[in-house]
Order: sequence, then C-alpha cells, then structure tokens
Amino acid sequence: MPVWRVTINDVKAERKDKVPKGMTVEVKPSLLKAEKEKAGEVNLVKAEYKLSCLYQPDFGAIEVAGHIYFIDVDADKVLENGRIIDPEVVRQAYQRIFVEPMVTAIGLAKELLLPLPVRMPEIKIEAVGKKSKK
Repeated sequence: MPVWRVTINDVKAERKDKVPKGMTVEVKPSLLKAEKEKAGEVNLVKAEYKLSCLYQPDFGAIEVAGHIYFIDVDADKVLENGRIIDPEVVRQAYQRIFVEPMVTAIGLAKELLLPLPVRMPEIKIEAVGKKSKK
C-alpha cells in the first residue's frame, strides 16, 4: 500500500442551537492539489485532502483537512497538472480519508451532539424458531 502517512492540519466544527426536523448529513471527501516532495532519499507524492460533513438544513458543519503522503509511486505517472490521475492511488487516498480524518469527525460530532457522519451498523435480534419433532 503506497499511503505512508495521513496528517490532520486543520479542523473546523460548528453547530447552531435549534435542531431542525429532517436533518441530513452530506459527507464529501475531496483530494485537492498534489505535488512531488522529497524526504531525505525518498521521493513522495503529497496530496491535500478535505473531508466536509454538512448538516442540512444549515445546522452545522465539520471539516477536517490535511495531507496524505504516498511512497513507492512514480510521481510522473500518477500526477498531472497538480492532480492525482491514477485511479488506484485515488481509491487508496479516499479509503484513508474515511479512516483517520473520519474518526476525528466522529469525535467532533459526538462532542457537538450532532448525528454521526457515518452510518453505523444496525443490530437486529431475531427469535430462534423451535425445531419441530417428526
């Protein structure tokens, strides 16, 4: 896996006082500009990301932003005009945005008493049927 590290550099969160009825959460991960970077002898690709969680109708927002660093990728093949163009690298980036930054967004949502920005699994308990004797 070429993702080396995910950093969180900026966090913003807000909530209004009155809870509206029928609130929805829109979660938008995005990759912003990307560039080559050298760390010692290692060549990296550094990409800015932002995870936005918007609570509608206009009730609150959470934003987590930072950088994702990729190793073992050829920057000349995966970058074009400051953007990542390789679908596999993009997939891995979005997958990691839904790990560290999302955990931070979940913690902020809990502190602000907002609905979680992810759907948690539902647990269903079913009665076990009696076996019939033949």
